[in-house]
Amino acid sequence: MNRFLKLSFIPLLILLFASCNDEPTSVGYNLLPQDGKIQFKQLDSKETPINQSSSSFEAKIKLGTSPYIILGKNSNLESVVLMQFSPAFADSMIIYYKSNKVKIKKAWMEMRRAYKLGDETQNFDFTLHQIRKNWTSTGFDKDSLALLTYDSKNVASSKVIVDTLLKFDIEPEVIEQWLKYRVDTLSAPKNYGLLMKPTANTQRFIGFIAFGKTITSDLPTLKIQYEQNSKIDSLNSTPYMDVHVVTGSFPKQPGYIYLQGGLTNRGFLSFNIASLPKDIIISSAKIELTIDTLKSINGQPLSDSIDVRALKDSVSKELSGDSLIVSVLKRDKNIYSGEITWLIQKWISSSDTNVNQGMMLSLTDEQRSLARLAIYGSKAAEVINRPRLKIVYIQKK
Repeated sequence: MNRFLKLSFIPLLILLFASCNDEPTSVGYNLLPQDGKIQFKQLDSKETPINQSSSSFEAKIKLGTSPYIILGKNSNLESVVLMQFSPAFADSMIIYYKSNKVKIKKAWMEMRRAYKLGDETQNFDFTLHQIRKNWTSTGFDKDSLALLTYDSKNVASSKVIVDTLLKFDIEPEVIEQWLKYRVDTLSAPKNYGLLMKPTANTQRFIGFIAFGKTITSDLPTLKIQYEQNSKIDSLNSTPYMDVHVVTGSFPKQPGYIYLQGGLTNRGFLSFNIASLPKDIIISSAKIELTIDTLKSINGQPLSDSIDVRALKDSVSKELSGDSLIVSVLKRDKNIYSGEITWLIQKWISSSDTNVNQGMMLSLTDEQRSLARLAIYGSKAAEVINRPRLKIVYIQKK
């Protein structure tokens, strides 16, 4: 695409571009001064192939700040949940317990679904275990999980899922053990919370609101019914600390970039734009990524955006100093697209010949999702499906 324009005041041109479409219009042409000439050009990797490369890599992240705790399993992933409770046992309850006048009658959990992934007709089941080792959500990951100590006994029963509510019973002895420890730390093991593990036949995921959300009414709630001095009473407790931990693997295929939430898998993408002149202004730079819907798995809420950040090192995948600048690609059918004008201009304008170390791709909601996107990569069999970079730039004639 070529069009010759005349200009003597560059700042006016830049201001004009901010309000124009990707391609200049006849209206914009007539508004420009006539004492100089510039040229609009376009580089489209779909029409003029340029060297590009892509891959997937795993990044270690902590999920302790996720707004969800996710439980479940499929053929590739498994996610467990840890929760820590501190029931508000009243002083009177402790006094009566010392006199053998308190008995835990029943305990159960109610957990309201906030996220789901997988066919709801598929099996969902789990076991519940008492944790016997101290842990903290801020630093807990899959390496920590491998060192976690917990009882082998399953203390959950009568599991029911009705609409969005998961409900199950907990053996009363568990709560009584917590109460006993509160009375005398030498009389029972310390309470380090509960571990939920999906069973081998589980084939879907359910997510729940995590601690830290402002709407506490939606938090998982432990309900305790007890008899005290021949009277029935109850108390509720919500987690004061929780985390989910994801383990598993992702497919490794050279023709794809896999983005995986929770695990977490990210993408690397690089375009060689060395053929572009240095003395140009980038009017627009847009990237398009096409996904293979048959190899992708999405949940509810949908993972409908991808974050793009500049890399400082393409090998170590270290982010550049301006990594707080994030371009967001939005989904339309099977294509994620968005502007990366700032990034291309940075690469073009820099005096550092090695500044272009590529870009990192990640799910915007990678901490609160287990979605997997299979993006056609730079070696996709069908060239039309490969990542597309479309640049409109301005050059003096």
